[in-house]
Amino acid sequence: MSTSYSRDERPVDRDVDRTVVVTDRGRSGGSGWFIAGIVVVALVIGGFFLFGGNLGTGVGSSAGGGTTNITVDTPDINVGSPAAPAGGASSGSATPAPAN
Repeated sequence: MSTSYSRDERPVDRDVDRTVVVTDRGRSGGSGWFIAGIVVVALVIGGFFLFGGNLGTGVGSSAGGGTTNITVDTPDINVGSPAAPAGGASSGSATPAPAN
């Protein structure tokens, strides 16, 4: 048995009540919280070192106190004047070498 409808005799769409069930587990993936925890720990550690945290030792800490003295040994750069030329001539009367 085949049913054929003309253009004017289409079946009427009926409104059907449908029941929609939404299941909410109340949890999402744990990876977001894990990444957020790593970011918070990195910010705390970075802030600690940025604002002078030195774990109780070093310059100006309440545990050690005092100052830090830094001594750098530098080479002697004082250059003496050259000795007088041989032959008994004074330094002002020496004849300069000819230019090439």
